Amino acid sequence: MEGQELPYVLIDCIGGKHGVYEDHVEFLEKHFHLITMKEYLENKKFLSKKIRAIYMWYHKPVINEELLQSLPNLKIVASSGVGIDHLDLNLLSSYAVKVSNTPFVVSTDTADLGMALLLASSRRLVEGN
Repeated sequence: MEGQELPYVLIDCIGGKHGVYEDHVEFLEKHFHLITMKEYLENKKFLSKKIRAIYMWYHKPVINEELLQSLPNLKIVASSGVGIDHLDLNLLSSYAVKVSNTPFVVSTDTADLGMALLLASSRRLVEGN
């Protein structure tokens, strides 16, 4: 994307208990200009028209009508998890905002754990330990 400005993406924060993992930031910054919620709130007038996407991590930032009204050029909300039940799809749809998630990211791991629990239960492994 040489010669082109990177798209602005709103995130809640970097690091900490529920922030975007610090080791993901380098990759993300190759493709996006990351704006934390704190930065956004401090410079709302300049950033509100620039932000095109929200990247949700641990269901943050919380998306409500006030936030959607303040982001006139928002096109997509990308949720980093499997479910989307934490999002108000009707509200997002009313602002013509698309939603994405990672629906199959834990399918194999869930199946593996299920099989392990079945085997452990049938062979009484916990009791034998």
